Amino acid sequence: MEEPSAQPPAILAGDAEREQSTQLLSQAVVEGRLTLEEFSDRVERAQAARTRDELATLTRDLPAAPTGPTTSSELVPAQQRHVAFCSRLVRSGPWELAARSEFRSIFGTITLDLSQARLAGSEVDLEIFNLFGTVTVIVPESVDVSVSGGGMFASQVIQPHTSPPVAGAPKLRINARGPGGTLYVRAKST
Repeated sequence: MEEPSAQPPAILAGDAEREQSTQLLSQAVVEGRLTLEEFSDRVERAQAARTRDELATLTRDLPAAPTGPTTSSELVPAQQRHVAFCSRLVRSGPWELAARSEFRSIFGTITLDLSQARLAGSEVDLEIFNLFGTVTVIVPESVDVSVSGGGMFASQVIQPHTSPPVAGAPKLRINARGPGGTLYVRAKST
């Protein structure tokens, strides 16, 4: 009778290893290898990982270090401007969000689903001008979001994420301005 081969015990992961995995995942977003939704899912699993093997499965399909010249910032334009004038504009699915993007809603409706968006860098500025329109920005968990600005007769409905962003998460800065209108910032509904 053969004895079963003994597997070495799993090595427990430390906080530094979890943080290193998160940094690698964040870099993968900037390079266009992961969508924000994939990043959010993997970061959540990294934070809950108990062993090094669990962490390794989350980054196995990614290069161990930045690959060099082909970064998302070279593939995505530096600045973009979009307008919904008495109309509706919806951006969802795979799309590219420039380092500085401006969206203008003039008596219109804009919906921006960032779940599968590719970012131009680790920090992105989203300028929203809203003149009596409605703008909805859908941001996956684990993305660091800040909202500033506003305007006369304007309202903002900011739905906080269920957990704070992790260190090294991509940063999305939303600056809202303009009279009237409503800005909604929320997580993707499941």
